[in-house]
Amino acid sequence: MINKVYFKKYILKIRKALFMKSTDELLKILKNYNNIEEFIEDNTEDIKNTTFVQYITECLNNCNLTKAQVIEKSNIQKNYAYQIFSGSKKPSRNKVLALSISMGLDTDATNRLLKLSDHSILYPRIKRDSIIHFSLEQHYNLIDTNILLHDMEEKIIE
Repeated sequence: MINKVYFKKYILKIRKALFMKSTDELLKILKNYNNIEEFIEDNTEDIKNTTFVQYITECLNNCNLTKAQVIEKSNIQKNYAYQIFSGSKKPSRNKVLALSISMGLDTDATNRLLKLSDHSILYPRIKRDSIIHFSLEQHYNLIDTNILLHDMEEKIIE
């Protein structure tokens, strides 16, 4: 089991090593600019127009997983899942959650996938979202997440 505090420090160290600014840093910098073109030009390396397909592929690579491994764990029909990975089908919020959980992503990465697929991020004031957030942080698999959702009388991820 990975220590969450250690993992977050490790990610921050990697980010700093790559000189990538955090979102908060970019927001602070943006507030000091009067010209958006200058801001974008000065911060091109930190501003990405990442698509859902690009980001989910990046997540797969970072997790050293294959599409087949994730699809098997996600319980998504094989052909449909490959269409999601290729970008020819737009996944539902539940499908994005199933893929995220199956890759073992954390809440931040899951929320980014949700945003990139035009779905709402996990919102802790919604009971179901809180349960899913908890499951992600505890590294539950999809089956354990669905058991917890069912036990808490919430709709499972299908």
